[in-house]
This record gives sequence, structure tokens and C-alpha cells, in this order.
Amino acid sequence: MMRPPTLQDLSALAEPASPVLTPDATRVVYALNRHDDGDARSELWSVATEARGDAIRLTSGSLDTAPAVSPDGTSVAFVRKVDGTPSIHVVPLSGGDPVRLTRDLMVVGAPEFSPDGSRIAFVALVDDAAGSPAPPLVISGDPVHKVDGLGWVGTARAQVHVIAIAGGDAVRVRSDGQCGDPAWSPDGSMLAFTQISTGVEGHRFALRVGLVDTETMQDSARFPFAATGVGGPLVWTPDGTSVIAIGDLEVRVGVNRLVRLDLAGGAATVMTGDVDRNVMGGGPGYPGGKPAFGPEGRLFFCVRDGGQSILLSIDPASSEIRHHDTGEGSVISALSIRGGFAAIKVSDPTTPGELALVDLVEGGTVRLTNYLADAVPDVAFAPTRPVRFTISDGTTVHGWLLRADDTTGPAPTLLDIHGGPHNAWTGTADTAHLYHQLLAAQGWNVLTLNPRGSDGYGEPFYRAAIDAWGEADEKDFLEPLDRLVADGIADPDRIAVTGYSYGGFMTCWLTSRTDRFRSAVPGGLVCDHHAMNASSDLGGFLRDLEIGGSRNAVRLSPVTYVDAVTTPTLILHGQDDQRCPLAQAELWYARLRDNDVETEMVVYPGGSHLFILNGPLAHRTDYNRRVVDWVVGHLD
Repeated sequence: MMRPPTLQDLSALAEPASPVLTPDATRVVYALNRHDDGDARSELWSVATEARGDAIRLTSGSLDTAPAVSPDGTSVAFVRKVDGTPSIHVVPLSGGDPVRLTRDLMVVGAPEFSPDGSRIAFVALVDDAAGSPAPPLVISGDPVHKVDGLGWVGTARAQVHVIAIAGGDAVRVRSDGQCGDPAWSPDGSMLAFTQISTGVEGHRFALRVGLVDTETMQDSARFPFAATGVGGPLVWTPDGTSVIAIGDLEVRVGVNRLVRLDLAGGAATVMTGDVDRNVMGGGPGYPGGKPAFGPEGRLFFCVRDGGQSILLSIDPASSEIRHHDTGEGSVISALSIRGGFAAIKVSDPTTPGELALVDLVEGGTVRLTNYLADAVPDVAFAPTRPVRFTISDGTTVHGWLLRADDTTGPAPTLLDIHGGPHNAWTGTADTAHLYHQLLAAQGWNVLTLNPRGSDGYGEPFYRAAIDAWGEADEKDFLEPLDRLVADGIADPDRIAVTGYSYGGFMTCWLTSRTDRFRSAVPGGLVCDHHAMNASSDLGGFLRDLEIGGSRNAVRLSPVTYVDAVTTPTLILHGQDDQRCPLAQAELWYARLRDNDVETEMVVYPGGSHLFILNGPLAHRTDYNRRVVDWVVGHLD
């Protein structure tokens, strides 16, 4: 007898991540994330590509992540946290004791082997102005002294380093701004890297790619490319004449594409201009994977399409595009290519995320791991069903409805709003938002929609909420609820709303515009754009590019309309959230209290903006439980 998942199941689940194929494509090395007595652990494992179940543990550290396999297939470099400091280590693929290469550097990126395997490039946080006591921080331009997930960094910057596999001191590439994504040229003579900086060549925000000659690293960093809106992960063309990045020719809000940066002259060329979908390089909270060259010289990459993350390839000569099937409703969140195969992490409507092998020549996908079924064999995720709604202005909004098969008649309904705003719900099994499954098991509907501004429906749709947060997409939520009520699916007197990040913003916005919701749970919220500009690590970027600058800040801030809110509201927020700072939650909470609205605020110590994905298990479990308890407790 199968049963729905419970919060207790979270502690039993193990999740594979960061798959990397060995050069001969016979094994996949990956990190396995799990929990022991509530404490997060991550170990490195490898699994054979031809025999599912032949998994071998490579390391047993408490937090081993970000594996990279050497070009000869004999070694694995990875990041291990030792006494709180993430450091580069190397372990034989055949097994053995890891060797620590770095000691006094805080590594913040994955290692990258040079083509000959003799060196490793990586990114570490360094502070040239460090002292005791720390000197005063002088800010004369855009603030860059805090980064979500790292907290207050002051004058520290993420910088590219190179260290010999044989050991010794790491050599640093000196560059302004926050740097990352090092990528070796095919002959190992150069490193490409990304840089995020402010006030560069007349651009308030610049996302650009730099180069460094690996023989004279300390003095040779240069930025020869014309594009100022591109980032990583980066990949070199096989002939070493170009670097391929993800983004656009300039910083703007729009669909990211593959952009070829030519070393000869620095020209930037958009490669996927005919693909009206966002190229996804992967990252916390966002699917996709690192582009890579594969069979027939084709470049393989992921795009978001209608809630899925799918695998495409392009012929660089003809620009011809192919789609490589990975399963109905699948979402790819990691990609590694060797020879004619791709190792992916993939989710689908019934499985949160497992490793699979894709045959890029013959077609077909084979599952390599099955951790969910192994850990909780009697658990089955209730599948969602896709829904589409035509809004009164003719716009079509796509989403998913989760409703148990035995639920009948008008049911209590939770509207859950995604973040971004340029993210998207997927319709796949989801452990981060396990409260969806918990509520469905109690007879609730859960409605997840991809409104205007969401990713996966083309650039006009993607840009449709710019300068109009809340105003442009309000009907995309309210009218579908009206439709569910009219169809006898939703009970109009028992509707709740929740959302995180932009979803938290939209939860505040909607409850300031209507009293139709019985309860509300905004998480990681935004309510005041002026305050966001002052204190968020991306405040200026978001205000200027997303909401149209200071001229729209008051009109598009939910706090402007807070006096109209009557909905009982539970606020959930990370204490160290630098993206949507805690002051946003405190302001909303204080204003609701001033107006005698029932409200409660829960702050998660140490929680970054992404704590609901990678925070302590106890915090993530608590978050899910509180959403359920609040909305269920306010039905009557």
C-alpha cells in the first residue's frame, strides 16, 4: 500500500547532485546529499553507467561537494569543508585518502582541471584590506559589501586562483568585482572567467568575460569582449578561438541566449537568437546545466520551455537545433557530456530528482539511481495535472493543479506563487515544497501558476511584468481562482495564498488588493522597493531594471497599500537573507500589527534567501509544517 510523503520522510531522503561523467563515460561521479540525525552531509559517490546499483562511495567527509574528474580519469577534485573553511581536495577515482590542496582560502566555486590535468582552477573569497580590527568600509559607488549566502563580505571579493595538482601555493588572478566560472582553453594556455562589477565603461551593472594567460597570471587579466551582459558557466569552442557564454550583448531583463565571444577582435554573436527560450546554466533554485560540446561537434545546452527544462543542441555552423528527449514532463538540473552520452539530474511528475544517462546518438534515457524508492519504498507523490486559463485580456496562463483522486466537490485551495519573478513552477515532484503534498492528502487543492513574467513562454511573456510588478500579473492569479470556483473545484470561502521571494511580494500585494483570502503566508518577502534598493545585495539592479527606478518604487510597493490588509498573515524569513533583507519582513509585520491584523513572524537563524532549499533540515521541516498549520488552522 502506497502512502503520501510526510515531513518525517525528509530526514530519510538522499539526493544526488552535480553528476560528472568520466572521460570514458563508464562512470558518473556525483555528490550525495543526505542527513544524519538532522545534520546535513554530502559525500562523493560514483556509479557505473551500464549497471544500475553499482555505486561506490569515494569520500566520507561531512560536506564534500562539487566533484570534477581529471582528464585522464584517475582523480577527482572536490570541495570539502574543514573547520568551517571550504577547501580543494583531490582523491583517486579508484579509492584512497583525499589530499588537501588549499588551506587558507575560502573556496566558493567548483574546481576545474587544466587540459593536461596538472593544475586546478577555482574561485576563492579574498580580502586585500583585511585587518584586526577590520578597517572602516568606504562606499562611494554601488554597494557590493554583502552577498546572499555569504553574508557581509565587506571588501572581500571572489577571485580566480590556480594551484598545481602536486601542491604548493595558489596563484591569484587579480581583477576587480566578483569573479567566477573559470574555464580552461583547449590547450591550457588561457583561462576565461566571468566578472560581475559596477561602474565599468559607463555601465552601472556589467556582466562580462575576462581572459588571463596562464603563464603570466598575476598581471595579464584583460576584458577584450564587447558583450557586457554575459555570464557563465563558460565553454570554449574546440578550436580555442571563442568562448561561449550565457546572456545577452548588454545587461537587460530578457531571455538569456548562447553568445559566442571571439578572441580575434572581441566580437560577440548571439547563437540562439531563433530560440525564444531562456538558456539555463543551472544554479540553486534554477534548473539547467553547463553547456558542452558533444557528438558531431554539436553544442548541447538546456532551455526552459513551458515549465520544463529540456535538452537541445545546436550545430555551430548551420545553427540547426535539435531536441533530445529526456521524458515527459522532465526537468533537467545538471548536465555533463562525454563522447556520445550525457549524465543528467532529472525530475519528473513522480520523482523529485535522480541521475540518468542519455544516449545522444541513438536516443533513449536510462535511470542510474533510485534513491527515493530505496529510502521510502512505500511513498508515492500525488501527480499534478496541467491547467491553462485564458485571462480577460486574452493572455493564456499555464500552471498545475494538485488534487488527490479521492477529493470531491469544492475544496479548500492554496494558491502558491513562485519567486523570481522570472522563475517557473514545473509540475514535478518537489521536496522543497512538501506542504503541497501534505495539503493534498488532507483534501486541499494546490494551484501553482506561471503568470506574466515567468520563464519558459518566450521573451514577450518574460518581460510582461517589467515596471509593473503586481499590476501586470494580478489578474493572472485572481481570475484562475474564479474559474476554479465556477467549475466547482475550489471553495470560495476557503482560499489561502502563499509564496516565496517574488511570491512573498505578490502575497503581500494580493492581500492589499482583496480580502478574498482566508489566510496568507509570505516568505522571503519584498514590500518596499526603496528599502530594497538601500539594503539588498541586488537592490539597485532590481529597482532600476525590474520596476523602472525610483519613479515606480512607491506605486509598486505593497507597503503603500498595507492599510487595506485584513488577511491573517504568517511571515517566514531567513535572518541572514541579503537578497530580500529581514527588514522587509519586519516592516510588513509591524504595519500589520499597527492595524490590528492577526499576524506572526518566524525568523530562521542564519537563514540566507535560499534556506528553504539548502538550509538546516530542521528549518526546512519547520517551514513546511508552519505553512500547513497556518492555512489549515484558519479555515473556520
